[in-house]
Amino acid sequence: MPTWVGVLGALSLAVLAAAGVVLAATHLVAARRLEQFARLLEQLAGPAVGDVRQLVATIRTEAEGLAGTSRELRARIVKAADAAEARLQDLDALLDVVQEEVESAVLDVAATLRGVRRGIALVDWGRRALKRGRRKH
Repeated sequence: MPTWVGVLGALSLAVLAAAGVVLAATHLVAARRLEQFARLLEQLAGPAVGDVRQLVATIRTEAEGLAGTSRELRARIVKAADAAEARLQDLDALLDVVQEEVESAVLDVAATLRGVRRGIALVDWGRRALKRGRRKH
């Protein structure tokens, strides 16, 4: 086998390993930014969620306490409280999805890094094979 074939094979393995490293780095950066976004969203939404829950509880209490008011007005208040509670549940579901996406991205980065390590091991194996081949000649 000509020596240029081995060299070309080693170079292609090195290019593949470098591409894997770049891919892993971009995944890691994306995962960190996604995690930062999730934290920011949680920081911004966390106090609002508590305020909305308190508001919903207050609205419900007031709605129940207004026994002397008209039924139509009371129905509107309960409807507004239900709408606020539904929005709160939607926000809670959104935070759950964001957290799942962050966890998934972190797992993807870990899998990519594992693949990069395997690629580097393959490049090392190729180098050793080339060195053994040169010694025989």
